[in-house]
This record gives sequence, C-alpha cells and structure tokens, in this order.
Amino acid sequence: MKRRIGILGIVAALFISLFFAQNMTEAASKDLVVHFIDVGQGDSIFIKTPQGENILIDAGNRAKGHDVVAYLKKQKVKTINYIIATHPDADHIGGLDEVINAFKVDHIYAPKVTHTTQAYKDFLNAVKKKKYKIKTAASGVKLPLKDKTVKASFLAPVKSYAKTDLNNWSAVLHVKYNKNTFLFTGDIESKAEKDLISKKLLSKVDVLKVSHHGAKEATTSEFLKIVKPKYAVISVGKGNRYKHPTSETLKRLSAVKANIYRTDLSRTITATSNGNTIKISAKPTQIKAPVTNPSYKLSASLDNKTPKQYSTINLTVNGLPKGSKYTAIFNYKSTKTTYYGKTGEKLPVKISRAAKGFTVKIDISSSYKGKTYKTQTSFTPK
Repeated sequence: MKRRIGILGIVAALFISLFFAQNMTEAASKDLVVHFIDVGQGDSIFIKTPQGENILIDAGNRAKGHDVVAYLKKQKVKTINYIIATHPDADHIGGLDEVINAFKVDHIYAPKVTHTTQAYKDFLNAVKKKKYKIKTAASGVKLPLKDKTVKASFLAPVKSYAKTDLNNWSAVLHVKYNKNTFLFTGDIESKAEKDLISKKLLSKVDVLKVSHHGAKEATTSEFLKIVKPKYAVISVGKGNRYKHPTSETLKRLSAVKANIYRTDLSRTITATSNGNTIKISAKPTQIKAPVTNPSYKLSASLDNKTPKQYSTINLTVNGLPKGSKYTAIFNYKSTKTTYYGKTGEKLPVKISRAAKGFTVKIDISSSYKGKTYKTQTSFTPK
C-alpha cells in the first residue's frame, strides 16, 4: 500500500512539474519585442524582454498619456519594471504622469536636468505621490535586468550641458539581445552625437530610433557612419508644423542604406527579435528621389555677325523651354530698339542703316518661373 502511495506521489509530482514548466514556457517568450507606439509628434517606446520584463521609454505629450496606458494594458502589462524619461520636453514626458498613476513601477530613470514646464512638474508630482525615487540616467549606468540574455545600458548623457540645451541631455539607451542591438536616442542633436563619437561609445546597431523625430540637427553623417542601422524608426506626427522628418535626415539615412519606418505613415510599429534576426511589422518607407530643377542658361546666336546695311539678320535664343518669351534690346550707335521673341524660334530683324564698323550689342533677358535669365550677343555691320 505504501509503495502504491509512493508511486502515486511521484506521478503527481511529475505532473505538477510538467504543468508549471509548460506554463513558464508559455509565459516566457523567446522574443524581445520593441513597440514604437504611435503618439503623434512625440516618443513612446515599450520593450518587453524574453522573460517578460517591461521597459517604457517616454510616453508622448500630455494628451497621449491615456493612449499609452490603454496600449500597455492591451499588452497585459501590470507592472512596469523600468521607466525612462529621456529628457524634460513635453512631447516625451507629458504622458508619463498618467502612466505612473496607472501602473506599479519598479525603477524610474531620468537625466539630471530639470525644467519649469507643467509637464515636468506633473511628472515629478506623480513620482512623489507614489513615493518613488528617480535614478540618474547617465553614461555607464546599466539597467539591473533579471533577464540575463538582455543587456541594457545608458550611453548618454556623457556630460552636463546648458539647462537650455535639453535635447542634448537626452538619455540614450543601448539594448543588446544576443546578436541583435537597438539604440534609442531620445532627442540628441549633433553636439551630443559628437560627444558619443569622441568617447568611442558607439558601434553598429540593427535598429535605430531616429533622434528628434528626424530633425536635420540630429542623425549626422558622422554618427550614421558608425552606427550604420539596418532599420531606422522615426516617431513623428503626421503633417507636423516642424516638417519632420526633414529631407536632409532622410537622405543621410538612405546614404547608409537604412530601411526607414515612420509612425506617421505606419502608425505603431513593432520590431521583434529572436536574438539573431529581427522582423519589422511595417513596410519600409520608399524615399522618392529628390526632384531637381533643370539648370537653365540663356544663349543667343545670329545667322550673320557681319551683315550689310539694310539687310535682315535672324536672332535665335535658346536655353529655356521652347516658346518662352524674351526681350532683345539692340544698342545701335545713336539709338536703342527693343524687339520681342520666343525661345527656339528665329526672330528676323531688319538693321536698316546701322553704322558701318560699329559693334551693335544685343542685351537679351527672359523670365521663367520667377527667375530672370540674361545673355548677350553682337554684330558689326560692314
């Protein structure tokens, strides 16, 4: 009887262990998933590690806090293990107070710079209300992740900047999952990028969160030559008044052959990594070749440069689209005569008794699309 009970106990133990192992396997994914949440003209990035730890970088502006909370709840988030407020700008931290009020938070990181805006005050008040502490985000600081397959550390700020230079204060986070790497840059501009380069803190990455919504002051060629992202994600609002992302930034990203993704075109974008390969939920943006205006140069020619008196000469003007109107002023010795013609067509002019041996200069001008073009030719009667 005792033997039978013992066997039953072993079977039960095996069943329970298999049950929990299965549940643990289901709970822990092998993927690291990065969600670039569409918050319009702002940033909000949610990272879930393979072991289920939750990292939130920024939460858009104040009006988007509710949307970020709703999105996180949809992802079944109950606790945010790490919140990173990259810098005090309202389009990054404006929604964080609502997030902090809605979830349990284990750790909060922010650079050591303050601001006087209401958005920043709301963020601080939410932290104070929950009796949380803010840890300093600075170069060399690592997130104490329990998931040892993932490494996350701050590369910037590497130093202090002027309090008015908030963008360059941005906390820059580097995340590595096995062979895959991600770089989240906040709003850093060329100054902070140069500091990162001089400190030799940058390396090639798979995914780049493009800084400052694609502003021309950031994502310099020198920066991109080092990080060389395969995928570049721009968090930006549709039809924003800043005209982000700028054509300059898009050209620089194209020059390093980055696949470009934009939240204003694709809404929320996810990047899923199994540690070796990355899948992006959206299609890359097709960068249209810039439309270059043709280079125009007005030119003029005569069919006879040494005509006889009372003869007719033919003036031909080219260099602008055929049919463009022009004015030709013949500067005779004792008078000036104006003629009108069209480019690509011969203009016959009877020179009458033009003084022999006197070189008659012809001043030609034409306006096209708001720009004036000029040229000159001449003839000498014999």
